[in-house]
Formats: sequence, structure tokens, C-alpha cells
Amino acid sequence: MKIRDKLNCHSIRRRDGERATVLSDLRRRLDRLSDPRRAEATTHGYPHRGKAIEELVDGQFIPTPFGEVFVVMESHGFGYRHGGVLLEELLEVPYYPAHCITKDKRLKGIDFSRTLFIDTETTGLAGGTGTYAFMVGVGSFQGGGFTVQQLFMRNHSEEKAMLFQLGELLDRHDFLVTFNGKNFDIPLLETRFILSRLNSPLADKPNYDLLFPSRRIWRRTCHNCRLVTLEDQLLDIHREDDIPAERIPSLYFDFVRTGDARKISRVFYHNTMDILSMVILAHRIHLTYHDPSAFSSRRGIEHMILGKLFMEHGLIEKATACLEEALKGCDESFQWETMRFLSLAYKRRGLWERSVALWEDMISWDGRRSSFPYVELAKYYEHRVKHYPKALETVRKAFEMVDFLGFSEREALLHRRSRVLKKERRMGNRSL
Repeated sequence: MKIRDKLNCHSIRRRDGERATVLSDLRRRLDRLSDPRRAEATTHGYPHRGKAIEELVDGQFIPTPFGEVFVVMESHGFGYRHGGVLLEELLEVPYYPAHCITKDKRLKGIDFSRTLFIDTETTGLAGGTGTYAFMVGVGSFQGGGFTVQQLFMRNHSEEKAMLFQLGELLDRHDFLVTFNGKNFDIPLLETRFILSRLNSPLADKPNYDLLFPSRRIWRRTCHNCRLVTLEDQLLDIHREDDIPAERIPSLYFDFVRTGDARKISRVFYHNTMDILSMVILAHRIHLTYHDPSAFSSRRGIEHMILGKLFMEHGLIEKATACLEEALKGCDESFQWETMRFLSLAYKRRGLWERSVALWEDMISWDGRRSSFPYVELAKYYEHRVKHYPKALETVRKAFEMVDFLGFSEREALLHRRSRVLKKERRMGNRSL
């Protein structure tokens, strides 16, 4: 016997008082859950007085084997600017920085013309099986422009249809671009595919998450690395009357409860802006990495960070150019760090006179900050010049001048002194 039939039988036996009222309310709720069209047309058994989503947003209902899904499509032809940058400029920048910065081998062959930009709007930020993605926005280059499609789930019964349509779009592309998608959007969608008993094509798609390179390059120049912050402080993109992301879950709950789409309709603009901004952010990341001189650095910090990044990737000449540029423009709080990495870049290129000049400058400029320049000079006198007394004198000064020596620093200096003393004794024995 179905639950509704059991309730009917039970309410016939117990129609009096509060018990009958509770059972009647339960029957109404079951009716709304079993009939999605009735659920969206009523609130607690009474017709709503708001607007349906199709009355406010220009979209269409797409049929799937699991019912209809509401889809909004918006195309931006080539020549459309977002934040002063043409969307199609992303197709013209070198693609190799994606692999270099992320160290993900699967991104070696990334092609933005075969990539799907994806962003979700969800019922919460915690993730887990109780969190739904009620809107999935995707963007891709098609023909002569960039197209944004937004799949919207009016109620939970439409989730399977929405995921099926999303799977169709995913099958047509080879790569994904997200912003914090590796940690949130993609795992959430994979969970929803599993719970809906649908095959997920997400696991096979290399995901280029723009949050990671953004943090590598701009974490010390921007207030934070949220997408809206990068838009405002880096990309010259300014949203108009946007909805804060933290309010979006409650707006969707209100929409499901009331059927009134007047507030939730504004989320489509928010989602579109996220996708378009990812395109411009990817362009900025790649152009900055490929040609650091293309943009003016903020107080030299960007060039310093890029210099460190290039050193990690073995691009020493490129690192040297960035660090030299950074030293010209950075303020005092970053000079020490810049000089440190620039001296190491010179050292790796065999430009010893420049390295020594920087180490001596660091000692005179702020000798109590770190033992780094003392250790490097001691190495230089020991290995390059073979001037062991000078090397020992440098180690001695480090113990005298540096205010605080950590355990590793102290061990490095003691090790250096021990090595030099042994070499000095050998030289003395030979002279005898």
C-alpha cells in the first residue's frame, strides 16, 4: 500500500482534532512532491502570486529522457569586450602556461577552443550529498563567438534532466576550466551524477582550475583571490547590482518554497559574469606568464613572484629579467626577498660579481635579518676563490651580526665552518 493510501485510511479512522489536520497537511505535501508542476504552482496548497522563471528569463525548456530542463542561452560574438578585453583574445595567447604553472601533464595539450568553462550555483557551500547544484553555467567558443548556456533546476525532480543535458555538453569538449572547481564544483557535480545513477563524464576531463595560478601570482598584491576581488583589482571588471554569492542559496530555497522567480532570476546575471570573467582571467594569467612586460607590476611584487616562479621552472634568464625589474620598483618591505632570489639567479648563470655585490649589499643594508648572505659569501670564498680565511671570517660575522639564528641556520654555519677548517688544515699540511 502506498504512503498516501495509508494516510487516507488512517485519517478516515482518526478525523477528529489536531490529528486529522496534521495528516491532511502531510497529504498536501506528498501531492506537491509527486507532481512537480503542482509543486511549482502552489505554496502550502495555495496559488502563488509571483512570476514563473520563464516569464522573467529568456530561456526554453529542453526535453530529455528524464523530463524537461530550463536552459538559457546567450551568445557573444567576436568583438565583445569584457573588462576591456576581447573574449577571443584568449584563443591567441600561448597555451603552455597552463601546464607549466599547474604541473598537470594532462594540460599540455589544452586548447581553449575545445574547452568548457563551467561554474555552478548551489544550495550551500559545504558540499556533501545534501548540497545540490541548482544551476550549472557553461561557456565555450562556438563558431564566431562565445556562448554561455545555463541549465536551471526549478525543483529537485528536475535534477536528473539537468545532469543529462550537462553530460551532453561535456561530451562535446575535451577540457574544463573552473575557478575553485577542483575543490568544489567538480566533486559536487560528480556526487550528483552518482546519486542520480548517471554516468559522469567529468573524471575524464582535465580540469584547469584558475584559482591555483591566481594565488601563485597575485596573492600578495590583491586583498584576496576571490573571483570578484580579482575582477575589481586586476581585470577592471565591475559588476552592476550583483547578488553576493552567500545570499544565493537562500534565494533558491525561497523560490522552491514560493514559486516566485523574481529574486532568483538575478542569479543568471551573477553566473554569466563568473563565466565571462574566467575567460578574461585565463587570458591575463597566460599573457602575464608568457610576457611579464605586457602589464605594469604592482609595486614590483608581481615581477618578484613571477621571477621566483620562473626559477622553479628552470627559466633562469626570464627569472633574472623579472627580478631585476622588480628590484627597480618594489618598496623596502620586498627588497630583501627580491635581492635574495636575484642573487641566486645570477649565481645559477655564473654571474658571480653581480651575486657578490648583492650579498655584500644585503649585509650592509640589513645584516641582522638573516644568515643567507653570509652563508652564500662563505660558499663563494670557499669554492670559487679558495680564500679560506675570508670564508671563516664571514661565518664568524654571521654569528656576531645576526640577531636570531634558527636551528637550521646555525647548523648550516657550523657545517660551513667545519668544512673550511678541514680544508685550511690540509693546505697547511701541504705547505709543510
